[in-house]
Amino acid sequence: MSDALADDVFARRTPARAVLLIALPLATSAAIRYAVELSTAYWIGKLGVAALSIATGLGTFMSLSRMFAGLTCAGTSAVIGRMLGEGRRRDASRTAQKVTAVALVLGAAIAGAALVASPRALDALAMSGDARVEASRYLHVLLLGLPLSFGMMAMNGVLVGLGRPRASMIASSASFAVTFVTTPLLLRALGAGVWGAGAAQVAGDAVGYAIGLRALGAYTGAAGVMPWRERLARVGELWPVLRVGAPLTADAVVHGAVWFVLVAFLSRYGGEYVAAQGTEERLTQILDIPTDGVAPAAATLVGYNLGRGRRREAVRVVGLALGVVVSVAIGGALVLRLAPGPVVAWICSEPAFVHVGAQVLAVASFGLVFVGARSVLEATFGATGDTVPPVVVGLVIALARIPLAYLFAVKMGKGGLGVAWAVNSTLALQTLALGALLVLRFDRARSEAPARLPRGPAVASIDAAP
Repeated sequence: MSDALADDVFARRTPARAVLLIALPLATSAAIRYAVELSTAYWIGKLGVAALSIATGLGTFMSLSRMFAGLTCAGTSAVIGRMLGEGRRRDASRTAQKVTAVALVLGAAIAGAALVASPRALDALAMSGDARVEASRYLHVLLLGLPLSFGMMAMNGVLVGLGRPRASMIASSASFAVTFVTTPLLLRALGAGVWGAGAAQVAGDAVGYAIGLRALGAYTGAAGVMPWRERLARVGELWPVLRVGAPLTADAVVHGAVWFVLVAFLSRYGGEYVAAQGTEERLTQILDIPTDGVAPAAATLVGYNLGRGRRREAVRVVGLALGVVVSVAIGGALVLRLAPGPVVAWICSEPAFVHVGAQVLAVASFGLVFVGARSVLEATFGATGDTVPPVVVGLVIALARIPLAYLFAVKMGKGGLGVAWAVNSTLALQTLALGALLVLRFDRARSEAPARLPRGPAVASIDAAP
């Protein structure tokens, strides 16, 4: 991709149009992904509440494992976008190839560690008997494909950062299509248990990663393709990515660990609550689809504009992104509040599950208003290179959820709904805190900047202010 083409993607556009150009393919890809995940939940739901409970419980364990992928994907799009903004196309190309290779090795290492910890995870989720056997099979299949999952996440960040969101969408769409077709084939036609859903996911990740590699090769050209041995050598070159990704990953791992503890606590109230929590996650993802496009688009454009010294444009991008995700979230919250029962029954019609699921969705409608804004704010901090505020706030909020869940569930008598109340109330606090800190960040940069800023790359970012 030439510099002229990079400018065509990132520059000479209004903030709204620039966000749309990047966000629309990503949101479309997210819509497909969440539709496939919802379809998977639907087919697992036909196996009963016990199967849904296994998928949700171990899903939190796998989510915790996948959080470590942030080392190679959390800051990728912003870092590469900033490199392009500074005219460092060769560095961007090398970083893209190295990060998508290192992600596979990182995924394999995390899979090995998770395999060792898996018996204790099953104990924590109170799984025994036939359910434990089925859960163990499901978990082993997912861990086998974890390197490909890491690679797919890194690939998406790379392609977005390079200004190729359509390529990311194509790779993701192919991955989801394979999962969508394979899941009912394995679960219904071939009679596989829950593990069949895991096998379908692994197959999808493999296809998506392969297509992403092809798109990356087309970007670099034959002359720019690095040998695989070179991609895995001198990992220190990925320091710009790791510097952004490491604190965000630490924050995400803590969140993932806390979430696993909360679901383990929730399992004591019955499989219906665990299954309902998983269903709520699938449904809120669908209702918050624009965030999956807008947040990374905002990070990429903020990084690009700061790389060009255009701080005011970066601020406009953040405001626009927040307005979009909050507006959409309000509509989604109304859906969860006004019509939870029929939606839950579509997944699984067992009366006990429908009753609990409707209550969980009602509580989640409050948190949905804030979740998109939180994602945009976290992405923006990453693009500025200042990841300390979201990490500190995130750690405080995450650790507070465990005692709050106990308070709501036991002391206030909410029972299994205590987890939902703890999570959604702290979402609001986290978003408001991040918003206030970001305003202070930009205000401080403006007050410290010189009265007249030189044009061009002399002022690279907020961090360059004295």
